[in-house]
Amino acid sequence: MPKIIENVRERAISLARDLLIREGYAALTVRRVATSMGIAPATIYNYFPSKDNLIACIMLEDWQKLMAEFEENNSGHKSPEDICRALFSTVHSFSQTYVDSWNDHKTDEQSISMRRHYHPLLVEQLNRHILRSLTPERAKEEPWLSPFLADLILRFGSDGETDYVKIEPAIKKLLK
Repeated sequence: MPKIIENVRERAISLARDLLIREGYAALTVRRVATSMGIAPATIYNYFPSKDNLIACIMLEDWQKLMAEFEENNSGHKSPEDICRALFSTVHSFSQTYVDSWNDHKTDEQSISMRRHYHPLLVEQLNRHILRSLTPERAKEEPWLSPFLADLILRFGSDGETDYVKIEPAIKKLLK
């Protein structure tokens, strides 16, 4: 009778996250995660078709947690500037956690394809938060503003090189 293993997916994500953050992309292998769990690599592949899929699941889970925290911490009536600053901080923090993974895949075709797929989804998530901070009149008069700010925040918040103070003047001008 086959051995029943509890919470394989959750345990694999947790172990892989620790390895990824502690030792980087190159050190993370499906075999290493499986060995740490005392199971065969094929068992991990039943849940994640590839190492990159495992990493994508880790990042998605962490992004969802960050967005939930963001909502909890920014649910009051905050100004659009405050929301933009907080979103930038959230995106920047997330990208710094995974900077090694991002840098290892900047030109990888699969990674570029994933970015093309997820970029509009991430922009839309950020857009919703910015849109809520604008007055209904402003949102109606300038429907381009919140998605533009969301894209700006995602672009510069995730590049690892830009501090908020560098884009703050542009955001302030746009929000005037």
